[in-house]
Amino acid sequence: MEKKLLVEDHIRRNKRLTVVICTFMALLFFGIVFAVGYILFSGNLFIALAFGVPIAIGYVAVTYSISVPTVLAAAKARPANPNNREEKLLINRVEEISIAAGLPMPKVYVQDSEYINAFATGKKPQDAVVCVTTGALHKLNQEELEGVIAHEMSHIKNNDILIATVTIAVVGAIALISEIVFWSLFWGGAGRSRGRNDGSAIILVIAILFAILAPLFSRLTYLAISRKREYLADSSGAYLSRNPEGLAKALEKIKADHPKEKPKGSKTVAPLYISNPFKSQSVGSLWSTHPPVDERIKRLRSM
Repeated sequence: MEKKLLVEDHIRRNKRLTVVICTFMALLFFGIVFAVGYILFSGNLFIALAFGVPIAIGYVAVTYSISVPTVLAAAKARPANPNNREEKLLINRVEEISIAAGLPMPKVYVQDSEYINAFATGKKPQDAVVCVTTGALHKLNQEELEGVIAHEMSHIKNNDILIATVTIAVVGAIALISEIVFWSLFWGGAGRSRGRNDGSAIILVIAILFAILAPLFSRLTYLAISRKREYLADSSGAYLSRNPEGLAKALEKIKADHPKEKPKGSKTVAPLYISNPFKSQSVGSLWSTHPPVDERIKRLRSM
């Protein structure tokens, strides 16, 4: 009971942190758009603001509105087929766990891939999606599959799907805009600072440094939060399924799974998966999207 209360306390803090992170990412995105405007428009603050505000607001609004179909298209996922026996069982399992979690039934999708994997996406629980690979359907038993689904359902319950879906797009946009800054400077944009007073030159230098460092800050922030949320989804998913061993065994199979085919879909959605299929990450790596599998298994078996 004490551990359950601890998990619930973590979930409440996680939801508050979601607001903070979304706000930080929005400010960071606005900041880099403003920096680009300042550099491109020769240090005119008014034009930089007029350039930055509409673009930042418009981009976030568009990203929010099309985030779910964009992620599904990037993952090359398709709706689960209720006429297929394995996929029908998947739909039933998702429905059972959504009832246990007190959540609306999410849409169920399948990714045709030999890898054992799954992810959840959506803007809110009412339009959430749970996607499972065919490899998971073929290689996991029902106990293990239930553990994986409970993990993904926990991401929905903990509001992880909103922050993951939106921040992936924002981090990508920040990286793209930084490249624009680099090439504008490469083609002579830095020369615009000549003849300015010292104050304008200093602001320009700060804007350039911000444009260079923003992608690093945004990505490190997201990766750090992503790893913490995986641990929390493991814990809350184990309580949801009432069987930590199911997810622990699934993670062991994921670790030992080495299909010959290349992972399907785009690397941009890799942080959404229960395990990153695109590369083998070293333990404790600063750039890893997920915590070490062995540590996740250890924590689950200590519950």
